[in-house]
Amino acid sequence: MSAPGDGDDRPLYEQFGFRIARRGYDRDQVEAYISRLRAGAPPAESVAFDLVRRGYERGRVDDVITRLHREAGRGGQPQAHGEF
Repeated sequence: MSAPGDGDDRPLYEQFGFRIARRGYDRDQVEAYISRLRAGAPPAESVAFDLVRRGYERGRVDDVITRLHREAGRGGQPQAHGEF
């Protein structure tokens, strides 16, 4: 089985198993960040997503971003977190 994104045309939420939470990370922001990260161009600043109703489950997003940073050789980049 291939890693998420290796020629996978499914939406990101399906590729990474993101679930919708009552209050979670803004879906558009998460998808834009992951797309940039996978293209090799993550932003230099800390990751922060707005908390919104019906956003992506925070813990899962944090885990996926941490893993993607590690796989890209960036090591211990800060985990994603919402703005309050």
